[in-house]
Amino acid sequence: MSEDEKHENGFMGKSSTEILPDEYISYTKRWFVLLSVVGLNLAGAMIWLTFTPVAYKAVQFYNTDLDTINWLSLVFMVSGIPVGAVATWLLEAYGLKVALLLSAWLACIGSGIRIASVADGLSDDARIVLLFVGQSLVALGQPFSMYAPAKTASTWFPEHQRALATTIAAVANPVGVVVAGLVSPLFVQQDGTLNAFHLLITTFAPAAFVALLTSVTMTSAEPPSPPSAGGIRKPGVFGDGLKDLFRNKNYMILVWTVGGGIGLYSTFATLLEQLLCPWGYSDTMAGICSAALTASGVVGAAVIGIYCDYSKQFSTMAKLCYTVTAVGTIIFAVVFHINMDYYILILIIGLGLFSFGVYPIGVELGAECTYPVGVATSSGLIMMSGQIQSIILVLILQSIGRPMSYEETVENNSKCYDFLASDETSTTLSSPLAAAAEQTTTRGETQESITYDLSVSMYVCAGYMALCAVGLLIFFRPKYLRMAAEQGEPTDHSSDLSSMHKTSKEDLSQL
Repeated sequence: MSEDEKHENGFMGKSSTEILPDEYISYTKRWFVLLSVVGLNLAGAMIWLTFTPVAYKAVQFYNTDLDTINWLSLVFMVSGIPVGAVATWLLEAYGLKVALLLSAWLACIGSGIRIASVADGLSDDARIVLLFVGQSLVALGQPFSMYAPAKTASTWFPEHQRALATTIAAVANPVGVVVAGLVSPLFVQQDGTLNAFHLLITTFAPAAFVALLTSVTMTSAEPPSPPSAGGIRKPGVFGDGLKDLFRNKNYMILVWTVGGGIGLYSTFATLLEQLLCPWGYSDTMAGICSAALTASGVVGAAVIGIYCDYSKQFSTMAKLCYTVTAVGTIIFAVVFHINMDYYILILIIGLGLFSFGVYPIGVELGAECTYPVGVATSSGLIMMSGQIQSIILVLILQSIGRPMSYEETVENNSKCYDFLASDETSTTLSSPLAAAAEQTTTRGETQESITYDLSVSMYVCAGYMALCAVGLLIFFRPKYLRMAAEQGEPTDHSSDLSSMHKTSKEDLSQL
């Protein structure tokens, strides 16, 4: 059969027994498709968290309050829930092409509109409206690429590269977070003000580039021939697949626990600067911490992904990663309010090495234990759970933050506000505390200069992560249905599946 005939006839609806092994083909184009997904998730993360590394400076620039700046992040999480359902359906029904093009051009257009929010002559309200319109457009498109890693790996990559491909696409979002953490503080000027125009231009450039790259790359929804039996797109009713997922106990445990891991990361990404700056850590140091977390996480996730591709020990590695992440979160909650200067990076790096592997390995486990339900559906529900938990965690942790007195901010060398931004202030006021009070009385009516202590918030977060880790360790007992199907074994959910245990080299070994 020629390549054109394969493309014309298609493989949708065929079972693995109807396709000969030599008809499974891995195309070089798969790496360009993966690059598009990586670029979209990276650019989207930069837009998502443009202002969180400089939250207090953004409050001053837009003459608004901290809650409004935090909602620039939360709008991604809120929109991701209803749009995520649409993205899941679209990925299953029409494949990657339409979904990635939607994501690419909404990101490009939305990030362009954000630039208009710094135009001269606009009222404060008009600037906030334009900022949120642009941010919301990007947020509407983000689920179409965020939910695509597992679908991309299954559709384009052979069995021995799936976990690695999922990992590369999934960690692109955290890499975008670290880029935002490093880049945004560079636009804080010497007088403590934010150069928002240049910052927004910088985040627009990668979005525009990736939109063009995706338009050139995504000429088809799937390859002419599947890379493996697991890559064959099967027709089915979307609602029926959801029913199967909700009846699967192991999968629902993943929805809860892996979603909790996503929620933890989103919470850290949103609140890291606000966690650290009250205790003497600068915006730059907060950005370095974010960079260290992500850099170590990318390395750790890549190693874990390669190891799981080789060993198939998905369950063991997921439990190991989650347990270490929970322990690291507890330690961070205990010590983060002690200014350890650069020594805090040791803890951050250790946390990153294990935490980033939770999501890609989790969605691969979801695909394994729910086969033949589409991977976009199984991974999409996990992501939606993560976004719901992200919203809950951010809102709760933010609401229980304790306002600090000015005496406390001075005593702890708080870097949230530049109380002594100018020589004039430092010479006319007798003390840092007086400078702080003077800045408060002269601040605009709509601004707040309150600094929050989020210590209790972190204790709550650490406790929840420990609960999720215990739930995963005790109750998760996966069965590798997709690997069994690829080896020609039966996958009837109602049958005795004990014969499938041999499909995993770990033979369902538990921690």
